[in-house]
Amino acid sequence: MNDKMPYTPSHIANYMLKHGTAEGRAISPMKLLKLVYIGYGWAAALLDKKLFAEPIYAWQHGPVVKSLYHEFKHYGSSPIREMSVDLDLESGNLTTPSVPSSDADTQIVLRKVWDVYKDFGAWDLRNKTHEAGTPWKQVYKSYDMYTEIPYDSIRGHFQEKIRQYLDHAK
Repeated sequence: MNDKMPYTPSHIANYMLKHGTAEGRAISPMKLLKLVYIGYGWAAALLDKKLFAEPIYAWQHGPVVKSLYHEFKHYGSSPIREMSVDLDLESGNLTTPSVPSSDADTQIVLRKVWDVYKDFGAWDLRNKTHEAGTPWKQVYKSYDMYTEIPYDSIRGHFQEKIRQYLDHAK
């Protein structure tokens, strides 16, 4: 696995938000959290790489990246109307991170995730993460917001999903 993680959750969130805005598709906080999780999972399965270092937790409504949850929770179930930002603690500057076009592999994976999942509603995506055998289902404990979903579990799950898609296509 490539241990270099040039991205933060904000990079991946902004990829999804940018495409949502460009296509006139509303993205609520729950939908964004699920899209970021799915993008992370596909990158783990296809590229064998963590897109970001921040852990993904098993919360009541599925996988959650805490920084994104806290950044956008004030929207409730309404569409997000701004991009995600990162704070540089040394300079105090806010930046709006994006995945560079030079990272073709990540761009291809995230584009496929967007194309496949953009039509799903937030609750549809939430329900997908709750299916039997999912990494969330394997580790979720009621009222526990500190249980991490292991990277290897996420990678293995998405590798299996991709195998199923390929077998089905034969």
